[in-house]
Amino acid sequence: MDEVIRDDNYCFACGKDNPIGLKLDIKAKGGKAKIEGYVIKKEYQGYAGITHGGILSLILDEIQVYAAFGMGYKTVTAKIEVRFLKPVKTGVPIDAEAGVISVKKGVWIETEGKIYQEGVLKVKSTALLKVVP
Repeated sequence: MDEVIRDDNYCFACGKDNPIGLKLDIKAKGGKAKIEGYVIKKEYQGYAGITHGGILSLILDEIQVYAAFGMGYKTVTAKIEVRFLKPVKTGVPIDAEAGVISVKKGVWIETEGKIYQEGVLKVKSTALLKVVP
């Protein structure tokens, strides 16, 4: 990737200036990241009352990048694998967490992420991130 990566606060997942974005509030520190009490709107459903899998994948992608950011790395996702274990309801708060599993040669970062609702693990993922300048 030769492009310069920069943040203009318009990211669909976390950008506070994007009027149609999720505006996720992610806390990251020391290779871990978390979201607490986020309510997914009905506008992001697939089937009635059930969050679309693409939105859940987006949340996991973002929080895993933030986990690496919490260690001082700027990354992009090279690969992500998502496992949907149980449906995630819209309108009911979720919690999400992510952590760095390993850093390889300072270029590749492996992470894992999880989404919980009402204390139950609903979705989990692993990702391979690439460090960018």
